[in-house]
Amino acid sequence: MTDSIQFHGQEKITQWLNKVLKETKDITPLMREIGAILELNTKERINAGIGVDDKPWQESWRARVQGGTTLRDTSRLYNSITSRVEGGGKKISTGTNVLYARLMHFGGTIKPKSGKFLTFKTPTGGWVRVKSVTIKPRPYLGVSVDDSQDILFTIEEYLEKVLKDA
Repeated sequence: MTDSIQFHGQEKITQWLNKVLKETKDITPLMREIGAILELNTKERINAGIGVDDKPWQESWRARVQGGTTLRDTSRLYNSITSRVEGGGKKISTGTNVLYARLMHFGGTIKPKSGKFLTFKTPTGGWVRVKSVTIKPRPYLGVSVDDSQDILFTIEEYLEKVLKDA
């Protein structure tokens, strides 16, 4: 008695499945593509002034006065958005190394390190002295519903190509 079942075409199917497994063993190219989607969509959110939750941000004072875009004064934060594939090709990190990025994302209150007041130049060119400044949260990093759909579509395309080419 045998402990396996043989059927017509089994060898071809086994070869095909082995090729599929070989092609999907290293998904780094797929993960890089997903990272690029997250970078692009993060930048589009900043341009549109809409958070990961699809809610519009409160426009910044500077953007309102100067006619600019919130979170895009010098584009330093915008241009620093990157992604990288880690963990042997199984993890994607998207973010920035700009120090004030966390404050812009989560919001918070800025207080003087020394002295009683913060002193800074306003968008209108004058100077102001205040005890603190509260920054509204503007969540630009993360995965939105649209991001999820783009990612799923990309995975679908990748798997379709792998299956067709196998």
